[in-house]
Amino acid sequence: MPDQTDPRNLIPQDEIPVEELIRRTREFTRRITNEDRQRLGLDLRESGHSRSLQVQAPVLLQDFFAGKIDLDGDLERRYANAPLLSYSRLSHPSDAPQRRQVTAHFSAQDDSALLTVDLLLGSGPEATVDFTFTLFSALGLRFTLSPLLEVDRKRWLDLMHRRNGITFLWTRDRWEHPFLVFVVREGHGRMYAFSPYGFEAAVRLTPDMLESLRDWLGTLWFPGTYAPPAPDAMPAAPAWDSRPTMMQRLDLPESAPASASGDSDVWSESTGLDNLDDLDSPDDAEADSLSADDLDW
Repeated sequence: MPDQTDPRNLIPQDEIPVEELIRRTREFTRRITNEDRQRLGLDLRESGHSRSLQVQAPVLLQDFFAGKIDLDGDLERRYANAPLLSYSRLSHPSDAPQRRQVTAHFSAQDDSALLTVDLLLGSGPEATVDFTFTLFSALGLRFTLSPLLEVDRKRWLDLMHRRNGITFLWTRDRWEHPFLVFVVREGHGRMYAFSPYGFEAAVRLTPDMLESLRDWLGTLWFPGTYAPPAPDAMPAAPAWDSRPTMMQRLDLPESAPASASGDSDVWSESTGLDNLDDLDSPDDAEADSLSADDLDW
């Protein structure tokens, strides 16, 4: 197929077949998933969990890091009708100076589903945050993340500023304690919470709600220093055409290779993490994957 980045082969937007737009979108999302998996693999090696992943981690995570499943697609199918949260109420320390915690509420339009985020104040470099998923004001599932180290919180905030990607919010105990998986596609968010005791929860977030949650936590975790990146600081998209196209709206970085194969829903190219043993072999993993510096795009 002609290189669509070559000005000689540019196709007007109105003439690009739907199948071609779908193919480009799939290539983009698979490449992002591949890079996220590599980044998370480096984090597991750093925290010393790469060996225990093979025997202690949930099967879902084992298959994801082995490149056997599309985590985004698998979770979306599992929670196909997760409630969409579109309203928020945020509190701040100035609202109630005597309280030791602040709370954010994110609710569905009909109030059938509610996500409550409780942040403990004055916890120093190790933060504590509770995510409570409530259904019909009758049943609630609480996931407590503590302690959240400063480096993990900063990494999560940085990755949540992307318009597309997968990132985890978890403690250094990883899957041994509750953890959350965030999937962002075109600014829309899906949040999946997991407990080592076997219960799970999921919600969808509009772009406004996702931004509110991220910035609310950022300003409380890092008061006086947190600032969302300016729109012009985000990576520029390549010119597929002289007019905006679907891939431009996906913010595809200029160096993005079209490296996915076929229309399968599962990434099939070698990522350096095709088997779990590779997580303990940095030399082998880096031979066919990006470096840690390259992953901070």
